[in-house]
Amino acid sequence: MANPTKNALHVDGLLTNVSIGYKNATYIADELCPTVPVKKQSDIVPKYDQSYWFRNSAQLRAPGTASARGGFKVNTSDTYYCHRYSFGFEIPDETRDNQDDPFSMDRDGAEFATDRIQMRREVAFATDHFTTSVWGTDKTGATDFTKWSDYGSSTPLVDITEYADVIEASIARMPNKLAMGKQVWLQLKWHPDAIDTIKYTQKGMLSLDLFASLVELEKVLVGRAIYTTDPEGTAEASVSYTRVWGKNFLLMYAPDRPSLFNPAAAYCFTWTRVPNSIQYVRRLRDDEREIDVIEANTYFDQKVTASGAGLFGSAAVA
Repeated sequence: MANPTKNALHVDGLLTNVSIGYKNATYIADELCPTVPVKKQSDIVPKYDQSYWFRNSAQLRAPGTASARGGFKVNTSDTYYCHRYSFGFEIPDETRDNQDDPFSMDRDGAEFATDRIQMRREVAFATDHFTTSVWGTDKTGATDFTKWSDYGSSTPLVDITEYADVIEASIARMPNKLAMGKQVWLQLKWHPDAIDTIKYTQKGMLSLDLFASLVELEKVLVGRAIYTTDPEGTAEASVSYTRVWGKNFLLMYAPDRPSLFNPAAAYCFTWTRVPNSIQYVRRLRDDEREIDVIEANTYFDQKVTASGAGLFGSAAVA
C-alpha cells in the first residue's frame, strides 16, 4: 500500500521564533571617553597650564607691604575636529515585499547600521589610544613588571596600586578607571593574590566590582569586542577575527561626565547636529532605484586631553 512520504506532507519553512545572528555584546570606548556634546564641528579645548596651580607661591608678608603676586597661563592651542562617520544599509522594495518572518529588513538594517557606528568608535579608541607613546607613562610586561599570567611571581594588586600612585603624583588625582582586554581579565580573576585576599569574606569567583574595590577604583572595564579586517566576499570559514583590546590595560582618571577644571584623561567630542544624539539614524529614499537606505551617522573626535592622567600597560599577560 502506497503511503505519502514525509516530504509530501511537510514543506520546510523559516522558523519565526528563533534565528542565529552575531554582534558584539558590549562596547566600552564611550565609558572611557566621556561624551562632550559640542555645537560646532571644531573648536578650542582650553587648558590651564598645570604647574602654576602646584607652585607654593604664597609668601610671608610684613605690615605695610604688598602681597606676593602672580597668575596663571591658559593654553588655547589645542583643538578638536569631529569627523563624520556613516554607514548605510540598502533595502530594495522587492526585498521588503518578499520577506518572511522572522526577517525584518527595516529592524535588522537599523541595528546593523547602528552597530557599525558603535564598532567604529570602539576600534578607533583602541587603535589610537590603547597603545604605547600616548599616555604619560608606559609599562611593559616582562620588562617593567612580571606578567600577570605568571601566578608564582607576579603581584598585580601591588602593581596596579603602585601605578595609581604614579598617576596621582602626576595630576594630584587618583585614577578611577581600569580598562583591560578580556585575555587580561581571564588571568586576573583567578590570580592567587586576588583569590587569597577575598577567600575569607566572599564566596564564588572574583567579580569586576569586587576587583575594583581591591585596587581602590570606581570601575573596572573589560573589552570583549572582536572584529575582522577580511573584506566582504571572503568565505565565512576563512574569515579571521581579532580582539579589539588585546592583552593590554589602561589605568586612568576620567569623570563619568564632562566638567570644568577637571584633568580628564580623554573626552569624546561629538557634534550634535541632531540635538542630544551621539549618533543618529535617518531613512533615505531613492525612487529611481526603488530602494530605501537606513543610514547611521556620527560626528566625533576621541581626544586625549591630559596624557598624565593615564598609564598604559602592554603585554600584561602571556
